[in-house]
Amino acid sequence: MTLNYQYIKNDKPVLVLIHGLLSSLETFVPVIPQLEKHFSLLLVDQRGHGKSPPSGSDYTAYSMAEDLKELLETLQIKKAIFLGHSMGGRTVLAFGERYPEMIEKMIIEDMGIHTRQERSGEKDQERMTMAENVKVDSLHFKSKDDIFKVISPLYSYAKDLLNSKVITHANSFELKFWPEVSVLYGYQGNYSDLTQALSSSTFPVMFMIADPAVGSAMTDFCIEHIKQHVPRARMHLIPKSWHTIHKTHPNEFCQAIIDFAG
Repeated sequence: MTLNYQYIKNDKPVLVLIHGLLSSLETFVPVIPQLEKHFSLLLVDQRGHGKSPPSGSDYTAYSMAEDLKELLETLQIKKAIFLGHSMGGRTVLAFGERYPEMIEKMIIEDMGIHTRQERSGEKDQERMTMAENVKVDSLHFKSKDDIFKVISPLYSYAKDLLNSKVITHANSFELKFWPEVSVLYGYQGNYSDLTQALSSSTFPVMFMIADPAVGSAMTDFCIEHIKQHVPRARMHLIPKSWHTIHKTHPNEFCQAIIDFAG
């Protein structure tokens, strides 16, 4: 799998940044100026996101992790600091479970480690059918209405996505994510229990937690599960931040990374 990436290489430790669902490496571009003073930066578009093409129907955390392993081997990166936001955090966890020797330190931005979606054969088929029903050949549409017809069955906040995930061109409107990938990744990436990734390893790990009063993916159960199974984990709550901490509180986000891994 050939992934799109942006590699800012210097003489400092490598920090790998992995985005979440419906996102791309672009989400981290605004924090590059602060972070590149302390790290070499590798920003990656995961399979079926950004400029990385969709491929097949396997979007489990482990498949995404294998894509990442292939890229790191290509770039000859043997060890790095890894940060994963949201679903990207699950990719990083799966990577850490399989390749702990490549992890210097790990940072998970607002995501839990336990199973977040129960799996069954019936659900597998349901998601495959749903993905097939919204599959498109191109991300360019004639109108926003055409985009809405595709994504509205998937997301209750589809109208908001028309503003945040659509690029307006002279003769078309470009959706910034593949609908079928969002269905498969959103399900498959969540049904693995990734507790083992940290309970059987020793590398330092920090969880950056958004403010529950504003909007966080980390429930009380998530936090207690981590404390019970990974007592070494550092918990870092950023007050008044939303789920995308790197966007709502970029300075605090960068400082937390620098303090932990710099």
